[in-house]
Amino acid sequence: MIATALSFNVESSLVVVPVTVKVGANILEYKFAVDTGSTVTMIDIDLMSDIGYEKSDSIQTVRTVTASKSETAYEFQIDNIRAIGLTRRNFKVISRSLPVGLGIDGLLGLNFFKNRELTIDFKLSEIRIK
Repeated sequence: MIATALSFNVESSLVVVPVTVKVGANILEYKFAVDTGSTVTMIDIDLMSDIGYEKSDSIQTVRTVTASKSETAYEFQIDNIRAIGLTRRNFKVISRSLPVGLGIDGLLGLNFFKNRELTIDFKLSEIRIK
């Protein structure tokens, strides 16, 4: 398999990549930060209605732990999410509010990269999945 590479802004404090979410006929584009410290992929709760989900559509609520606090999040299964050339179908994400001012719509957590090789090359300003 050939690796898919994508450039990112090495001057930014976050590795931000474009993400496409498809639910039914809706295809929406977002900016997510790659977060290797997060076990699951997260989408800001305010965007879930854009995608076509409400809190009442969640599979369950879960507790999330950040560096500063514990919060309730909602778990959803979305049809399709694509980033860095990798597509995941029937993919579970969690959703809660993200801090204001980050300039991102979500986080790509470790579950997105499962069974893949992820390389973040700061020297070349590239992120690759194979």
